[in-house]
Amino acid sequence: MTRKSWIVSAITVLIVASLGYVWFRPQHVERVYPSVIYSNNEVVKHSAIGLRGEVWRGVPGSSEFTGELTLDGGLHYDVKLKDGGGYYLGILTVLDADRSRRSIGSIIASQKLDKFWIMLTHLDERYGLAAGEGYISGPANTLEEAIQTGKDIMGSARNSK
Repeated sequence: MTRKSWIVSAITVLIVASLGYVWFRPQHVERVYPSVIYSNNEVVKHSAIGLRGEVWRGVPGSSEFTGELTLDGGLHYDVKLKDGGGYYLGILTVLDADRSRRSIGSIIASQKLDKFWIMLTHLDERYGLAAGEGYISGPANTLEEAIQTGKDIMGSARNSK
């Protein structure tokens, strides 16, 4: 190889490595959104959804968010959300007294982590709701916005496929 070929090869490797680093490095996320807690099409409370952590991008369709979710000013959960093809999906769990995992809810978030729809049994318990009827959605200031947020997330997921 000539000297010119070596230089072109070295520059190409540097560019590819730089692009790979920019794509695959973790992206810090820290956001708080207004939200609405609701059940059976009735507003229970206006609240907030906080999200803090890192997004790890992989090849398309394999991104992952790992961090902490804060709901209703005092409920904190470690979360791991996986790319579900146009949206993130995660199951919220807790450890029982016998050290077994128990599902307490689910979260669906938009690909940009700017819209959330969460079903959580702790909301049922906190506000005396029937089992499986406590939802929190945001960003939203009204019941209609909260319901529309969930529809928007799923609609964008269908449109991205």
